[in-house]
Amino acid sequence: MLFKLKMLFVCAGSIIYLVSFSVCATFDDVTNLEQRFKNISPNIRPRLNQTDFVEIAVLMTLESIKDYDEVSGTLTVVATYVLYWDDELRNWNKSEYRNLPIMRTPIIETWIPKILIRNMVSKRSVFLFDNDVDTRTTFVRYNSSGQATFVVESLHECSCSAEVMYFPFDSHACAIELLTVEHSDEIRFRPLLKEIHMPYTRSNAEWSVKSDIVESELSEYFSLVKFNIILSRKPKFLFLNLVVPVVFLSFVNLLVFCLPVASGERASMAFTVLLTFVVFISMVTNILPASNVISLFNVFLQIQLFCSILITFCAVWSISQYHKFEEKNTSGVMARILIKASRLYRKRCKIKQNQTRASNEKRIPDDENENTQQVEANVNENSINELTSNELRYSLYFFDEVCFKLFTFVLVLQLIIYSIIVLYRC
Repeated sequence: MLFKLKMLFVCAGSIIYLVSFSVCATFDDVTNLEQRFKNISPNIRPRLNQTDFVEIAVLMTLESIKDYDEVSGTLTVVATYVLYWDDELRNWNKSEYRNLPIMRTPIIETWIPKILIRNMVSKRSVFLFDNDVDTRTTFVRYNSSGQATFVVESLHECSCSAEVMYFPFDSHACAIELLTVEHSDEIRFRPLLKEIHMPYTRSNAEWSVKSDIVESELSEYFSLVKFNIILSRKPKFLFLNLVVPVVFLSFVNLLVFCLPVASGERASMAFTVLLTFVVFISMVTNILPASNVISLFNVFLQIQLFCSILITFCAVWSISQYHKFEEKNTSGVMARILIKASRLYRKRCKIKQNQTRASNEKRIPDDENENTQQVEANVNENSINELTSNELRYSLYFFDEVCFKLFTFVLVLQLIIYSIIVLYRC
């Protein structure tokens, strides 16, 4: 008997369960609810007490980064916004409409918040529809408890100032700022997540995207949500096609002092490298914006241009002195200073060689001492007598060696400083 009662209860429960799910919303139910929604003015905020504010939860999904122009400071993105709010006027009892769970209403027939993008370049509205058909087929979804969900996708051109100090290893902090037109006592924004939703973000060939924190700001007059984005440049292309050629060209520029003056190619090579640096500077100028923040690479390039100008000047001057020395013409202050410096350097080198040779021997013969004294006497005598062609030629070699070592030291020092700064940044 007890078993029969249990089976009876199970059968009755199954019948009730099947009957409850067999009741479905019909066309008439949807039409009646739609007509009820139409009787509500879309201009009235969805609050029974009109002094209460409407809190809107915002979720941003970043679809892709179309472009970022550093010169104009314009960021072009494709983003989807999901807005949630509670509508106290548009709700219903499921039992009255045969368990109707969801109701879709066109945006032209219901209330939606007016939202602007504060840092927009051209069109400020978030709701950018392609045509009238697109507008009429965009809906707000309501559930029976009155929770509204509105999804909108649009293409934005936002202003974003470039930070090019570490170009081409630079990163830029951009933001999309959603702003309410209505007073903060009427509408308030609240970010749904602390970060931008980015599971479906398509990669960009030039930039890598990282989501930063989402900030909200509430003032007396407006409510604002700021979606922060970090753009980091992918530096491989510019590094291989801009930085590496400039560094190689800087080392090639030093080879000017390795060319013989008599070859006649020294000046032409110096001017060619100088013009090449000018071309690279024009390329960088077209890439970077005209701002107060100067790129470190631009500073490096300007220093190399200045060094190239000095190298060209030194090359031309050495050619001029070469032809003067061929005619035994040593007039001029710079020429005399060069000759005296080369003599002093040569004398110190010979003394150092003699000291090294003497330290390697146990005893120094008297003949060698006499030879050393004779060399010093000859050097002093040459300072008085007429200069020989070998001495003039050696002074030019001395000038080339000094210039080569000096500019090499400057270049290596720049590269070390620039590399340390870049590695610290990365």
